[in-house]
Amino acid sequence: MAYLTIARISGDPDHLLADYRGASAVMDQVGRDHGLILHAGAKTSDGLLLVNLWPSRHGSEAAASDPRRLAVLEQAALSRDQLHREHHEVERYVLFD
Repeated sequence: MAYLTIARISGDPDHLLADYRGASAVMDQVGRDHGLILHAGAKTSDGLLLVNLWPSRHGSEAAASDPRRLAVLEQAALSRDQLHREHHEVERYVLFD
């Protein structure tokens, strides 16, 4: 069953967006290596919103523990208070051309 992860990072939106852009090549490779179906990132009024669709919970968890991802997060020096995550089993999704 597909698995949806939603992350909200609070903080200065411009600073977070710059960090996000700088880490995109590494994070894209982590996602690709663990089967990521879709990734979307958006600057919000109070930070950054990230949405990932995985083929399974296992792929999401494998990516979450990937050393490359952990190094990016460590470098970003985000506090626990800044990160808010949700995880959901997906009933249905459709990819259009």
